[in-house]
Amino acid sequence: MAALGKQLRKTASELERQIRNLKAVADVEAWDSEAGKEFRQKAKGNVKKLEAALKRYDTAADAIGTSVTEDGGTVQDKIHAKPKDYASDLNRAQEIADAALKDAKDADERKGAAQRSLDTLSDKKSSSHTESSSGGHGSDRKKIEAKRDAAHGEIEAAKERISQAKSIRDAAADRARESIDAVISHDSLKDGFWETQIQNIADFTSMVSTWCGILSLVVGWIPVIGQALAGVLGAIAMIATLVNTLTTLVQVFQGNADWLDLGMSALGFLMMGAGKAFSKVAGKFAKTALGRMGRAAKATTTKQISRNNKALRKISAKKFKLGKGEGWKSLKEPFLEPFSKRAWVSNVNTLKFGRGNYRAAWNQIGARGGGNPVKGLGRSVSMVDPGVASDLKDIKLGVSGLGNFDPNAINRISKTASRMSVVGAGMTLGGLGLDGNLNPLLG
Repeated sequence: MAALGKQLRKTASELERQIRNLKAVADVEAWDSEAGKEFRQKAKGNVKKLEAALKRYDTAADAIGTSVTEDGGTVQDKIHAKPKDYASDLNRAQEIADAALKDAKDADERKGAAQRSLDTLSDKKSSSHTESSSGGHGSDRKKIEAKRDAAHGEIEAAKERISQAKSIRDAAADRARESIDAVISHDSLKDGFWETQIQNIADFTSMVSTWCGILSLVVGWIPVIGQALAGVLGAIAMIATLVNTLTTLVQVFQGNADWLDLGMSALGFLMMGAGKAFSKVAGKFAKTALGRMGRAAKATTTKQISRNNKALRKISAKKFKLGKGEGWKSLKEPFLEPFSKRAWVSNVNTLKFGRGNYRAAWNQIGARGGGNPVKGLGRSVSMVDPGVASDLKDIKLGVSGLGNFDPNAINRISKTASRMSVVGAGMTLGGLGLDGNLNPLLG
């Protein structure tokens, strides 16, 4: 703490030097032009800001202390010593606590030795049958019990001194905090009303974006309602991140953020959208396979089975390519969906109670577990993107129901969609991290 105080004092001294230089420049009248007048006016304005900063650093250095002042005398003298700066009082409290700990350890050893002696006497008494020996043991017992009780009293006194040391430490911290709070709460550098409100909005949207963004990635495995829930959470996360980016722009003009902060926030927003777009491509691939599986499941003749089996192998063997215009559409959708009334209405209607969707979701989980919902939950949980998770589960479960169809083709399709989806989820998380929203979670 004293080292920190020295660094604060060093900064205060540098500020004081710069203030003297600016005042000297501002007092020069030789530069008698419009530019010179404007320069002197700017210099005077900066002097006021630097003086306010100087007061902050100077106050903080005084409150924390630049060196440790030792208190001599006994422990009681230290306990009742006059308060100083935080570093000195913290050192005083530590010395009191160290001495109390040492005394407590010594007393505890004596108390343990006394107790062991009492236990020995008890053993002797139980094996002795003479009245004389019993009387001698009684005299020794009283002396040993007195030592034990005295040691116990010393331990309790040591505990009390440790409590006093804690009180000294806490009181010193409160004084330093109050001193620093007093200067920063009433000077010209304190943020105004709008600056404070903008920061509050930034903090709130950051928190909302963090939790909704993460939750949207982990609920999609829920059948029927999972994709709708993830859609709502993902839309909220995108809107919150957009608002956070706009507040960062405002803070740049306020001087409370720089352009790099804005760039990182904007890049985070774009990465979240791109990640969702990548996952949508994976979803289209999975749905293509599911559609083919649906037709394959209805095949009855040998010719139909052969044709559909061939089609499934063809899908699994080639790289998935989007149709004309689908790439641009997939890229735009994540940025447009949060503001689409139709998307909100569709997702909210799916999540409404009384429509049977929750019962259908539970039944489907049970079906995935062969009638056991607990097993179904274990088989359903997935970190794959919400738009793909349920389709992938259906693909995997559909393999066993295709009879003569090639399960390897189905598995390759599932793996391809999974890889694309995981990459998309990773990009979304990366966007959250670049925007700084994950910082509170990462500590």
